[in-house]
Amino acid sequence: MKKRLITCGIISILLLVLITGFSLAAADNLWALSATNDTAGSSQEIVITENSGETLTNYQVPISLNSSNFNFSQAKIDGSDLRFSSHGKTLNYWIETWEPETEEALIWVKISSLPANKETILLMEYGDPAAKAMSNGEKTFEFFDDFEGDKLQGRLWQSKSAGGGFVEVKNGVCKVTVPVPHAYDSSLIYTKKSFNINSMFVVKRMKVTTGKDERGPLLRQGFIDQVKSRKNEIMHQTELANESRVRWITIYRNEKFNSFDKTDVQVPEGQWYTSGIAWYEKNNTRHVAWFKNGIKDAKMDYSSNDYITNFPMRVYLYAESYSDASKNTGYMAIDYAFIRKFVESEPTVSFVSDQIKAEISSIDNTSGPDYISKSENNSSESINTSLGSGNTPEVSVTEKTPEGSVKVQESQSGETTKARKTLFPEYQVNISGIKLSSPYSFEVSDLVTNLAASGIDTIFLSMNGPDVWQYERFVKMAHEEGISVHAVLLEELNCTSEMAPSISRSSLNAILDYNEKSLAPFDGVNIYVKTSPVSGSKDSCMNYKPLFELARNRAGKNVFISASITPGYTASEIEKIVPLVDFFIIRAYKLGDKDLNSKSSIVDTIAPEMGEMRGANSKGVIEISVKEGFEDQFSIQNLFAGFEEYYKKDPTFEGVSISSYDEYKALPVKAEPAEKNLSIPGFGVLSILFAGLGVLAFLRVKRK
Repeated sequence: MKKRLITCGIISILLLVLITGFSLAAADNLWALSATNDTAGSSQEIVITENSGETLTNYQVPISLNSSNFNFSQAKIDGSDLRFSSHGKTLNYWIETWEPETEEALIWVKISSLPANKETILLMEYGDPAAKAMSNGEKTFEFFDDFEGDKLQGRLWQSKSAGGGFVEVKNGVCKVTVPVPHAYDSSLIYTKKSFNINSMFVVKRMKVTTGKDERGPLLRQGFIDQVKSRKNEIMHQTELANESRVRWITIYRNEKFNSFDKTDVQVPEGQWYTSGIAWYEKNNTRHVAWFKNGIKDAKMDYSSNDYITNFPMRVYLYAESYSDASKNTGYMAIDYAFIRKFVESEPTVSFVSDQIKAEISSIDNTSGPDYISKSENNSSESINTSLGSGNTPEVSVTEKTPEGSVKVQESQSGETTKARKTLFPEYQVNISGIKLSSPYSFEVSDLVTNLAASGIDTIFLSMNGPDVWQYERFVKMAHEEGISVHAVLLEELNCTSEMAPSISRSSLNAILDYNEKSLAPFDGVNIYVKTSPVSGSKDSCMNYKPLFELARNRAGKNVFISASITPGYTASEIEKIVPLVDFFIIRAYKLGDKDLNSKSSIVDTIAPEMGEMRGANSKGVIEISVKEGFEDQFSIQNLFAGFEEYYKKDPTFEGVSISSYDEYKALPVKAEPAEKNLSIPGFGVLSILFAGLGVLAFLRVKRK
């Protein structure tokens, strides 16, 4: 009897442990679910309407937030939790101003494509307390500098001074200074890069007069082709202590126009303001306009095809003393400077009110938790914050119809707008690409949907066969969806053949001819470079440099030239073609038996190539292969997010790419994890121990 009681006691303890373990595990799961729901955050739809009648690509749109369209208390105090997306793709953005106390903010969002005269839906998400800051001016604009550090960035600017002029960068401010009262003292900074017409040069600046002459220094902000020759220039000049004299001086092929005094900046000494110069073309006529704090000053409007150029130009900032050597010393202080794209009829921004979305949520839940949809409603506020065609476009909430119901703005397809939440980790790079071999083997709409869900905005299209024109329809459709297309050449070329140079030139010329004649030109040309089996032998590969020279000379400023290379590509060969390419693609795969599918293995392997590019101020895209042992699409996207984190302070890192769409598509989105039993620490060991004791006790009793 005593032995049976012992046996029953052991079994009871075992059951108690099992029940306790399941209870704790269930409670733990409920706690985790609750924590997830607590950080779900908020979201809001924004409608961007294109008004110029032209499809805009990679266009920077300003989003103005205030108490009437945004609840600042639901976001982090610095706005670092903001996220913007379209078609499931995370968008780059930069916060220019964020004032939670006054409930005002201005955010620039870079949108891949705004189809002509159509609406594009953005999803703005916020409220996640764990979110890290993603605001990035360099990834948002054509050019950006906020002057962090203690010196002028040599990769962006060049400087030139005369007399006592000098440039100083300190505490996030650049000072272009003329401190000594000598005749024609001057100081100048200008960009290494040139920009095309339909650009706006925006500077947050402050002028401080330090001398005794009320005229102050001459301050200039403008566009120029060559600093020495000055054959083409657009100069916005201010003078006097409070910058009350403002004028244009424009030069086109040495023909000069001088507008003299046109307006007054009306800025007290020591006050910051933004000055924006728009240089653009409309209806075959070239224009310049000036914006102060985002508002256009109509007195400065000027149009001319005789005195305004359309050639690519650099931007510059300049300070100069008067020729009479009076004590009009001073400087222009610059907080930040950027170049953005510009059209006169800028896109407008509309917010869907929170009340509309709340009622939609209670009425229509057919979309499921992964979608946010538009629907009808009978209440909406109306907002109209118009700042002309400057930094902040007209803002309005969807308006009521006469019957009192809300007129819902639809997506480009005419269907109810849905913003899909993506499964993949977020990352922000300039190029997120994938290589495609047969575009017409897929439904283009499905292809675009799949790419957008993966955050991919660039297709590297393999050129199969001599007929380039077979791809025109596909390139056009990709452009309409905001996806760039680069032609990839010479993948199948035998680089050691005697005919390789002539075949290469023929292939390249076919692409360049197509680009000059097509309505849907390629955005870039990628040349697939191979290495020789034995360097210097008779079987050495052809010299690729003449090919890149041909591409650079014929392609034009708007077409990217890139080189696809393997790890181990010699430093001397990289050095030869660096001036001829916009970026390199490093094929981080096919290295014997070694799988390159982790951040550490790839970073270590390509370190020499990244170092060479870094030293030459070039840029690199990391391309991975699915065949390197990736188990699902999620692991690839997670790797890309890891690259962004690792290279976040490295200007050489341009982006990521996948070597084959077919192989990527064949992977599961996320591999099914192995089944896991609910457990607590040490619970498995205890279960086995007590179960064993119970069995032994039972057998012992039975035997006796």
